[in-house]
Amino acid sequence: MPEERALQSAPHHDAGLTSVPARLVPTDLQTTVQEVLDRLGPSIFAGLLDTDGVLRYANQAALRAIGSAPEQVLGQRFDTTPWWQACEISRRRLQQALAAALRGEVSRFDVRVATSGGVALSMDFSLLPLYDLEGRVVWLIPSARDVSEREQAQHQLQLTRHAVEQAHDALLQVGPDGAYRDANAAACRLLGLDREQLLRLRVPDIDTQVDAVQWPRHWRELCDRGSLRFETNVRHLAGHEIPVSVSVSLVTSDGVSFAHVCITDLRERRAAERRILQLLQFDELTGLPNRQLLLERLSATLQGGTQTAVLVLVLDRFKRINDGLGPHIGDAVLREVAQRIVATVRSVDLVARRSEDEFVIVMPAPSVPSLQTAQALLDGIAQTMRIEEHEVYVTCSIGIASAPADGDQADTLLRRANAALHQAKHLGRNQASVYAGTPHDDDPERLALETALRKALRDEQFDLHYQPQVDLAHGGIVGVEALLRWQHPTMGRMAPDRFVPVAEESGLIVAIGDWVLRRAIEQAAAWQDAGLPPVRMSVNLSARQLMQPDLAQRIELLLASAGLDARLFGVEVTESMLIGNLEQAVEHLRALRALGVEVSLDDFGTGYSSLSYLRRLPVDVVKIDRSLVPDVTAPAEDVSITRAIITMAHQLKAKVLAEGVESEGQAALLAASHCDQMQGYWFSAALPAAGVETMLRDGRQIDPALLYPR
Repeated sequence: MPEERALQSAPHHDAGLTSVPARLVPTDLQTTVQEVLDRLGPSIFAGLLDTDGVLRYANQAALRAIGSAPEQVLGQRFDTTPWWQACEISRRRLQQALAAALRGEVSRFDVRVATSGGVALSMDFSLLPLYDLEGRVVWLIPSARDVSEREQAQHQLQLTRHAVEQAHDALLQVGPDGAYRDANAAACRLLGLDREQLLRLRVPDIDTQVDAVQWPRHWRELCDRGSLRFETNVRHLAGHEIPVSVSVSLVTSDGVSFAHVCITDLRERRAAERRILQLLQFDELTGLPNRQLLLERLSATLQGGTQTAVLVLVLDRFKRINDGLGPHIGDAVLREVAQRIVATVRSVDLVARRSEDEFVIVMPAPSVPSLQTAQALLDGIAQTMRIEEHEVYVTCSIGIASAPADGDQADTLLRRANAALHQAKHLGRNQASVYAGTPHDDDPERLALETALRKALRDEQFDLHYQPQVDLAHGGIVGVEALLRWQHPTMGRMAPDRFVPVAEESGLIVAIGDWVLRRAIEQAAAWQDAGLPPVRMSVNLSARQLMQPDLAQRIELLLASAGLDARLFGVEVTESMLIGNLEQAVEHLRALRALGVEVSLDDFGTGYSSLSYLRRLPVDVVKIDRSLVPDVTAPAEDVSITRAIITMAHQLKAKVLAEGVESEGQAALLAASHCDQMQGYWFSAALPAAGVETMLRDGRQIDPALLYPR
């Protein structure tokens, strides 16, 4: 038996531990603890440590093993007591486990423990953290079971071998020479080989990235580091390559070393990733790039400084086709329109579907005047369509803007093409119009809205509502998202998507954003001072706020002024905010995390580059967009996509929060998929501060029956 063999290390979410409140921890160690721990049997050692690793109690079986009285060992650090004198490796492993337990991790491994007779026992050792009601580790419980008997060891070996054979992942043993010494059934299935064939091979025979010359270097690296983790491709007997994730651990026993290798087949995960990318990049109905990919590619085109024309095309009165002939005919019309647009423009032009009946064409360095292209589109789409037994006639309106004359930013150019589109519709539809004049000069309504925004900021017309965020492990409220509301004195409730674009274009978004930060932090501090359960306050940042060089310092001052713990505050950013200046954005987010502020990536699943950017972004929480939150009735592929996102985020050490949860079925499915948190109308809409306070005082939570043990 090796002197030490790691068996299990579980995170602090273990339901059997976290459910034990601090008030149940025994206070009379000589009575209550003795009654429990001394009944464990003469071969089971057990005790109680404080969070400094100091031994506060040991049962009689443990004391008899070293021939000590309680006063000889109690009050000492556990790793300095006589039990740990037999093996330095075991003592060092204990020290690592003590540190891990304070983080809420459960450790279990084999150790060698000294006895008074000079014999070292092989023990199955566990170290468990115990929590109080607030989730803090308050005690550590060490226990050890004698496993030195031959029959018990043989039984354990049989169980281990059975577990290895039944494992879903491929498990192999590799010697220093690279030869395979053992393999389970999953490894044979993965490679298309039987065990005898596989055991005649070496690592370079199946790993496409390792040859015989490189193998000694890989072995030395494993010996130096103790473990390795990487991705590679392995060769199947049939000749094709399989992408895999490989985890390698060095095992040493009685002076003999070998590598324990675990190989996970990545084909299903890669297929899910490709499916996710397809959904994030392209419109499912037409196959065209979607809105987010349009913004990304248009931004990249404009960065090159090339003259670019943007055409926004909307079908005229498309709703009457859906209402009169049915949605399936409407879908067929949209597919036909997409094909006609692609056939009309050049292959280098980008055609995207931005919304139901709206298409955008991006034409870098146009070879003919954009109005000429627009006329060709008007003529082509106006041709009669034959769909099933129906003859369908549809026209369109087109708005045109050009860079750099009308702007050099994607959102500005699209907004001005939209302004031209409105003009085309005003002219009677089936028209094309070129943008002329700025919104500030031409749009009295927009000017009036900007003036009203300035007055709203001055007169405190804004308010914040808060939508609860719920933990899917214990069902309680763990945070809220602050959402801006504006009640205009005469126009009534104003939708954010109406006034926020005006605020961004006018620059008022910075002042409004500062007001939101200050008010949200003050509210969170008020809840904290009122003794309510701690919840994290999350605030959405605008792109301009994120780019301010003193953002972290200003938030730090606001937190200090209000007396709010930074760990109870978070910010949310979207990927589209980061694309323009990624390095500066990452620097600012890191500064916020250094304060203890939680960083969330909002609307994940709506951007093309989310997957590639996620590894580079300093984020704590990934918020899944509502469009990727399935129900129990959803197709299996939709569920697998959501689970793949959750798995990938967890592998990057990020929590996952699902937005827009509107049904019990969605909540149950997310809990079963190990999603960490959720928010949405099913639990609660956004509420005024008083409504959230009532929820917190009442301890409102999700029915535990919907949750799954973690």
